[in-house]
Amino acid sequence: MADASTAHLKRLSVIGALGTSAVFAAYTGYLFWISRAPDEGLFRLHQFVLSFLFATWIVADTRELQRARPSFDYGWFIFLAFVIYAPYYLISTRRWRGAAMFGGMILLALLPWLAQLLVWRVSSTTQ
Repeated sequence: MADASTAHLKRLSVIGALGTSAVFAAYTGYLFWISRAPDEGLFRLHQFVLSFLFATWIVADTRELQRARPSFDYGWFIFLAFVIYAPYYLISTRRWRGAAMFGGMILLALLPWLAQLLVWRVSSTTQ
């Protein structure tokens, strides 16, 4: 039963990250379309939420793979050292697939900027 709950938590974390990035990308694209820029605090909030969701995924994955957790506050450590620890963890547990997964995480983090770039490109060709 514990495996089912960690798999469910991992799935919810991924769905949350995808949904958050998609909604935020659509919102920033819309704002860019009407010649407004989102507040920098909104981008920080997006990065915070994604880091939190990815850290949750890593903690659940560690539990599912039955790997040793270094401390009681393992999730907080992952959240604080996410940029360094996430690629290490993913590559050490999944090799090249882990590198691809980390690339996907980076792509989700950059999705709002890519949406703005797409809107700029479309608006510049229509004018």
